[in-house]
Order: sequence, then C-alpha cells, then structure tokens
Amino acid sequence: MRILTQRQVLLFLLLALLTVAVAQVQARPAQEPLRQELAPTYRIFATRQGLVGGMTANGHIIVERDRFVALPSWSVLSPKGTDRYSVRVTYRGRSVVVPVWDVGPWNTSDEYWGPRRQRYSDLPVGVPMAQAAYYNGYNGGRDEQGRRINNPNGIDIGDGTFWDDLRMTNNDWVEVSFLWLGADPGPGAAVAVTAPVPQAAPVPAPTAAPPAPPVEAEAGALVVDDASTGFVRQGFPWNEAQCGFGGSHTWTGSTRIVARATAAAAWQPNDLPPGYYELLAYIPNCGGLATRSANYQITHDAGTTSVPLDQQAHAGAWASLGAYSFGSDPNLSPRVFLDDLAADEGLAVRYDALAWAPRTDPNPPTASIQQIEREGTGYRITWGANTNRSAIASYDVQVRQLPRGGWSDWQRASTSTNAWFGPDEGRHFAFRARARAREGNVQPWPAEPDMDTRQAAGP
Repeated sequence: MRILTQRQVLLFLLLALLTVAVAQVQARPAQEPLRQELAPTYRIFATRQGLVGGMTANGHIIVERDRFVALPSWSVLSPKGTDRYSVRVTYRGRSVVVPVWDVGPWNTSDEYWGPRRQRYSDLPVGVPMAQAAYYNGYNGGRDEQGRRINNPNGIDIGDGTFWDDLRMTNNDWVEVSFLWLGADPGPGAAVAVTAPVPQAAPVPAPTAAPPAPPVEAEAGALVVDDASTGFVRQGFPWNEAQCGFGGSHTWTGSTRIVARATAAAAWQPNDLPPGYYELLAYIPNCGGLATRSANYQITHDAGTTSVPLDQQAHAGAWASLGAYSFGSDPNLSPRVFLDDLAADEGLAVRYDALAWAPRTDPNPPTASIQQIEREGTGYRITWGANTNRSAIASYDVQVRQLPRGGWSDWQRASTSTNAWFGPDEGRHFAFRARARAREGNVQPWPAEPDMDTRQAAGP
C-alpha cells in the first residue's frame, strides 16, 4: 500500500478546496445582480402613482404626498418600511433618492435595468417592455397580461416625490439610477432633495376622511349605472375607482390611434317610457386624469347624435348631453355608446351613471297626410306624425274642395290615424293635418295641402 507524504497530502487538500470554490462560483444564481462601479442610469418615462388610501405590493398604505416608486418586477421590492432597493430620480435640475415599494406599472417581471435580464432579453438594457410595446408594437402592443399598453411608462412615482421633490406637473421623462447595481452617482448638477427616510416601523394608516355624500340623480330620472344590467362593456383594459354614483366607477385609458382603441361600453335603459328626455352623464372626480374629448354616440328617435364632452371640466358633476325624443319606434332602442378613442393619449375615459330626465319638448310636433287610397265611392285618408309619435296626444284634419274651396274641419282631436271620406261624386278634395303634443304644443296648420285626391292610389 502506497503511503502519501505530508507534501502530497497538502497538495491534495489544496486541489479539493479549489474544486469546491469553482463549483460555488458556477452555481451562483443567474439573477444575482452584477455590481458596477456606478449604478446605471437610464432615461425612463414616469407617471404619477396617486391611489391614496390604496395598498402597495409590500403592504404599505399610500398616504397623501407619499414618497416611493413602483418598478415592474417583484425581484426589487423593498420590504415594508425599508429602503433595501432604492433609486435616484432626477428631473429638470432636481434629484431625490426614494425606495421601491410597489410593483408596476403594467408588468411584474420586467427587470429592464439588469445586465442579466431574464424576460424580454431581446430588448436593449434600459428599455422597459412597455416603452417598446407602446412605440414599436413589441409583444403586439400588450403587456404580460394581454392588456393594451397606452403609456410607455417604466416607473410610477408617489405624489410627494412627483409634486414636491421633483416639482413635476405632468407625466414626463426622468433619469433613474438603480442604486442596488452600483454606487450612487449623485445628483450631478441637479439639486439634491432630501426625502424623509423610510422608517422600519409600520406606518400607521391615515385617519379616514369622512365619507363623501352619495351622488344623487334628479328625481324622476331613469338611471343606468356602470354596475347596472343595462351597462355593457367590451374589450380591455378596465380599471375601477372608488368614487362616483353608487360609490365607484369604471375607467380606461384614452388613445388617439384607431388601432389602439380596444375598450368601449354602452348604456341601454330598460323600460324607458316613450317621451322627451334630457340625457345627463355623471363624471366622477377620482381615478386617472380625465380626458378632455370623450365622444358619446346617442341613439334616439331621430337617429344618432355624436356629442363631445370635456370630462375634466365636468369632474364631480352631472353633464348634459342634450335633450332628445326616445321610444317612438319600438324597433329603435335608446342607447348611448362611448369608446376610448379621443383627441388625447393615456388619459382616463370615465364610465359611470347616465340619467334620462323627463323634459317638456319645446318644439311642437309635426304631422301630415301620408296616403290617400281610392275606396268604394270615396277615399281612405291616412295621416300620422313625422317625429316622435309617442309624444302625440291627438290629430286634427281639415279638407277643402278643389279648386277654390275653403278649409273646413273634418277630424278634431282624433286619436285615430285614418278614416274614410266620401262619397266624392266626381269631385276632388285636398287635405292637411296637424298634431297636438301631450304637453299641449300644437303644430301650426301648413299653408299648403299635404295631399289631394288626384294623388290617390288604387283604382
């Protein structure tokens, strides 16, 4: 049996240690961050977080003027109350360091800042997937959940950092340094802003504000809310906000591009009595910043009318969409349609309650003689309304003998729409009709006849 010398034993142990060290290096997880001398900085489109009273991904309750950011990956979420993962955000000469306390926007596994990007690895480092989807149609223009991306944002910023520290007024491009990947490059030429240091202790929830008074509709109005069976939505994406008629409402992002318009909804009232109504839309005052160019399509007795509305200007109020007649045609159902196509991009198109409020039609109804048919020794005279038949209470019909006879009453306050006239005894007669509305408006008599017996159909 061979006996090893002391020197050989030492060499054997050294080789074994080297083998273990190499194996440990090779087994190091691929997602381990690669530290750099300085943390990398990228230009990213930023949006305001908002959502006061909501909960972040790490359990923090969002307070007014809060200071944190959201990034689209669970891998860099700081535990609640800590700044384990932080970023430096610089905007127009001001710079601040804040922790990552939420996951988003859009995706949850997009480590676009990492040199070892696991998902969407065909994109350049520093380019968020949402940015590539929005501008270049990457992934069909949709996020990891299939939602249509309507903003190129790669970071959300809490209100305090957005408004107070960086003095931002609108969503915009910022420089973001990812501080767990290297040393803080500092504010450079920007003014360093000191944000409150996150505390390890749980942050108490803010004192609840008194509940807002419920939104009331006009007495006697028929209301279709976004929670009603008469509200039908289609497409995506959809968001919910906790204010509005019934305590909440639905909203989606606006787009100027027809190919990106993927969300729409319609209000269809059930059992709306025929009549004349003013249409009112309630515009809530929470959720994303509202669009200035919502475009409502209103189907009524006279056809379809397009009504633009600045939802920002009407936030927290009922906005009139005009007054129309509904219900005179049983085959034409009252309907209001609204999609996400607007003159702006990425703002909130808000969907809440619509109210049909009864009104008195200021315009008199219109009617006319519609047909004369030969019947026996006389004629079958048919008359009717030309607009909103449901608003008609009765008709008057006058007749005169041609060529120079004067007008005389034939039908007075009749609810019928036809009658036999005769015998004609070889003479010809002219007819005219007028309508009387339920509210009392009476159509003026037309100056000329509507029809005469020389236009009669039949033998």
